[in-house]
Amino acid sequence: MGNVNGADAPQRGQLEALKALYALQEKDLEIDRLQKEAESLPEELLAVKAQVEALERELGDLLERQAELRKAYTRHSLDIEDLTAKEKQAEAEQRQAQNAREQTQYENRIQQIKDRIKELLELSTPIMEAMEEVEAQIAQVEEGLAGLRPRLEALLQENTLRVEALKVEIQRLQEEREAMAQGIPTPVLKEYEAIRRARKGTGIVRMLRQGQVFRCEGCNVVLPTHVAQKVVQGQLTRCPSCGRLLWKGEG
Repeated sequence: MGNVNGADAPQRGQLEALKALYALQEKDLEIDRLQKEAESLPEELLAVKAQVEALERELGDLLERQAELRKAYTRHSLDIEDLTAKEKQAEAEQRQAQNAREQTQYENRIQQIKDRIKELLELSTPIMEAMEEVEAQIAQVEEGLAGLRPRLEALLQENTLRVEALKVEIQRLQEEREAMAQGIPTPVLKEYEAIRRARKGTGIVRMLRQGQVFRCEGCNVVLPTHVAQKVVQGQLTRCPSCGRLLWKGEG
């Protein structure tokens, strides 16, 4: 490749800037990793949180069902109470009946009331049974929540401490990063940061040699000879395929 292996003195400054930029990126990637770790929740916390939320949803459904059953039972009870009062009133009026016809009319009315009361009592029985079953289920779910909530609280506290420690470490790395950035030319740094935002965190990659060809570490594309020459010479060069800055590496 002719002069691919040479670089004159003025170009060494640019090579050093690219080397420093690559080191800066390693710091950036470490900060990214720690920030992602801080934002994610541990598996055990996620699992316990999901269990608690599922039980809370189940408890909410059960309480809603319990309220519906109580409403239905109360409605039947009030109807029975009202009918019982009407039955007593009809019996009292029957005793004041003046003839057999009135007696028969009251008897029929009283029987209708008794039949309706019996019907409502029969309807109330399964409602009571359902209420007992729901109450048992509620007790079971509440017991499960009572066992899980303290564990969830402990895990949340542990996670808070973990995140706080990570934030301290991130702050330390960011300060180191700022110090490293001071030694890199502003135009180079700005171009790297723009590319990094667009390329999922990677703004500069090494140029790797494989036999007689050179490849981009970022996208594995074979680089044209004239591009490889510029990289070796320390010129600010971007991969023609992925657009990342190229550094010749230590070799």
